[in-house]
Amino acid sequence: SLSFAEVFLRVLFLIGVSIVGLLLGKKLKINQKDISTLLVYLISPAVIFLAVIEAPAGYNYYSFAASAFLLCSFVSLCALIIGRLIWKDSTAFLFAFGGGTGNTGYFGLPLAIGLFDAAGAALAVFIILGVNLYEFSLGYFLTARGVGTVKESLSRLMKLPILYAFVIAAILRQLDVDVSGVLREGLANFKGAYSVLGMLVIGITLSHISKLEIDWKYLIVSLFWKFLVWPLIGLFVIWIIPYELDVVERSMIMLMTTVPMAGNVVIIANQLDVHPEKAATAVMASTLLALISVPLFIGMS
Repeated sequence: SLSFAEVFLRVLFLIGVSIVGLLLGKKLKINQKDISTLLVYLISPAVIFLAVIEAPAGYNYYSFAASAFLLCSFVSLCALIIGRLIWKDSTAFLFAFGGGTGNTGYFGLPLAIGLFDAAGAALAVFIILGVNLYEFSLGYFLTARGVGTVKESLSRLMKLPILYAFVIAAILRQLDVDVSGVLREGLANFKGAYSVLGMLVIGITLSHISKLEIDWKYLIVSLFWKFLVWPLIGLFVIWIIPYELDVVERSMIMLMTTVPMAGNVVIIANQLDVHPEKAATAVMASTLLALISVPLFIGMS
């Protein structure tokens, strides 16, 4: 199992990057939408393409992607039922969207790449793919709660380049096409850019919020869901899987279920104008809490 100190330092670095984003955003008036666009249309697809190409053989990776999608969707619907009991406005839908996901990409992936081997990193990418599919399908529907039609949301999903990067890489693997070493080396440079820019976006988004509006009820319920409900789900998943998981698989499941709230909650809340300030405050608070929770839970696995 991994040492607490190593995981702690890696998490601390990611939080540091976010804080740099916050300071730069205040000073230089950077537009986070431009960076988000680069992440969605260029950097994420490159990282996903490479991870699928380099995934070691012999794993049923696709089952991890499908399981992640189904699990996020199910947990999100449970969060919606509970959210509707607590709130009578659109906060319930924001909670449902955030409740089904976590910062598996910008936060979980760099940790997975740093802490595990190629098989671990590939597992992370397939889990993230399932999470992303949830975020931009059911998750987006829930946040938009009828603002956009089903057709509009589906067309958005079909425009996501990560889907195409994934499909192309999967086809090349099936056909045993050898992707040249030069191309692979070039694409490897995107990995660092992915996590650095992803964490910067969270900080920059926070820097644009003129007043930090703390909705204590939303904050407490969201943090409870993220740091108690999700880790218990992770432990339950490890327990019910019918075969013996190795250390990397167990650590990966715990990492992906204990990451802080997703940065995409802020991005989508901004886009749809559904309480972005509540979302940003909760995401930052959960990211700071992850400094202790993530190393603890990974150690437990």
